[in-house]
Amino acid sequence: MKVQYKNYEIEVTKEKCLAGYDMIFYSIFNEGGFEVTSSFTESEDTIKSIVEDCKEIVDDFILHPEDYE
Repeated sequence: MKVQYKNYEIEVTKEKCLAGYDMIFYSIFNEGGFEVTSSFTESEDTIKSIVEDCKEIVDDFILHPEDYE
């Protein structure tokens, strides 16, 4: 799932990892192509809930960009 949120692109996908089980991968980029964060999780959370978590990261990044340097 790819969404735009406050000029940031959030992408969250659920795919099989090399070990053969499902993992959730996510990334956040600003409009200039700067990667705010990207990672993965073995969480059983839904993709939509991870997107909401990523939106919170974007909000925090906007308020405190120095924490992401």
